[in-house]
Amino acid sequence: MTKTLTNRHGDEIAVGQLWTDDPRRTTVRTLRIDDLVREGNLGSRAVCTVIRSHDTDTGQTTEPGRVVSINIDSLHTTAGGRGYRLAVDDPRPSH
Repeated sequence: MTKTLTNRHGDEIAVGQLWTDDPRRTTVRTLRIDDLVREGNLGSRAVCTVIRSHDTDTGQTTEPGRVVSINIDSLHTTAGGRGYRLAVDDPRPSH
C-alpha cells in the first residue's frame, strides 16, 4: 500500500486524508482515502470510503460507508471552484 502520491497538479494525496465534493453540488460527500493504487494507463487511483453525505436541498446527512475509486488527478480544486477540496477538519458532526 502506497501512503502518499502526488497528482499532476502537485497536490500530495495521502491515506487518511478527508476530501469533500464541491459545495455547489446538491449532494456533498466527504471521502476518506483508505488506499492509493497504481493502475497502469488508467493512472493512480484513491480508494475512498464515503463517510458522510449531505443533501443541501433537504439538509439530510447520512453516513453511507460506500467505497468509491477516484483518479487522484481529480482530487483538486479547479480555478472555477469545481472538483474536490481537502477538508481541514473532520466534518462529521460532534455528538
